[in-house]
Amino acid sequence: MRRTHNIGHGHRMKRLLCVLGMLIACLVLIAFVTVVIVGARVQTTKVPELLGNSSANVCGLTTSTNPDSFTFLVVGDVQHGTATFEHLLDVGRADKPAFAVILGDFVSDPESARHKVFVLEMSEEALEFPLFLVPGNHDISPDGPFRVEDFEQTYGPAQFHFTIGKCLFVFLNNAPPYDKSGTYLAFMEEVLSEKAEHVRDIFVFMHVPPSGLTPWVQARELYGSEKFMELAERFRVRYVFAGDHHGYVKTDRDGTTYIVTGGGGARLRGVHGRFHHLIRMAVQSGSVTETVIATERRMEGPELLEENIAVHLWPLITRSSRSGTLALSVLVAAVSLLIFSLGLWKRLSHTMIALKAGGWAR
Repeated sequence: MRRTHNIGHGHRMKRLLCVLGMLIACLVLIAFVTVVIVGARVQTTKVPELLGNSSANVCGLTTSTNPDSFTFLVVGDVQHGTATFEHLLDVGRADKPAFAVILGDFVSDPESARHKVFVLEMSEEALEFPLFLVPGNHDISPDGPFRVEDFEQTYGPAQFHFTIGKCLFVFLNNAPPYDKSGTYLAFMEEVLSEKAEHVRDIFVFMHVPPSGLTPWVQARELYGSEKFMELAERFRVRYVFAGDHHGYVKTDRDGTTYIVTGGGGARLRGVHGRFHHLIRMAVQSGSVTETVIATERRMEGPELLEENIAVHLWPLITRSSRSGTLALSVLVAAVSLLIFSLGLWKRLSHTMIALKAGGWAR
């Protein structure tokens, strides 16, 4: 009886180990296939036509929009996933806006993989209007790996302008440390010197707000803040939109309304205007009105998984052919080692059972 019991127990252990080994091997294989599928999908996604600052988007917008009646959406600081932003966009699209603007920091770090994940998410959003992008300090870096040159190659010019009827829209790149060159101030002054007298309303979009606006704003120090506000006053800029502060703050200075809006999904900070939101602007027969649309933060799910795979795991396979071969070889070796270990354990189990059987027989 004792011999039969131990033999049965040994068989059950073998079956359990075989099942466990097969389960582990299947999980490893599934994980590897998932990384390959998601990584390849992210890498091969193309920028959708309506995403970015291309001349085609600008021309299509200016020729198709009724200059006497249109709306546009403004949101800032999307950063860690796009779930909250996509929800806000779904709410705002019911109004059939002419265009929308993200005021920078639409990815969490200036890496190509993160931009590609953002592009993938926007391609799934089925945009019906241009979505213009202002570069933020989390989107570009002078030291790489995603510089302003990469931004422009992917999305179009980092600084540009256009008019719709009597409204002038100016987009600036003042993300630090690019602000220290003063290029954004020179571009702004050049455009306003040429266009300001021919329009009624001027709207300026940038990432970092001027320093010293109000103590409620928690943002980076902006180089050239005094010069910027002097230009805004001189050329009668009606609205300035900026992000960087993760919340909502509105203030007036010398005839210009400054709206700091960074509630697109990033972690909120500060105590004033601490909620997720977008701004809906309406131009109607010469008047301009604004509406704040608030929401609760949406939890990230598949988007976060895709980003982590694209940023951390996919490069292990694709960084070079040697790395890819090495990663695949390690995977095969791990599975082979597992199978070998199971086979060895099976042989040892048989030997132990035989020895015990011989001992009991004596």
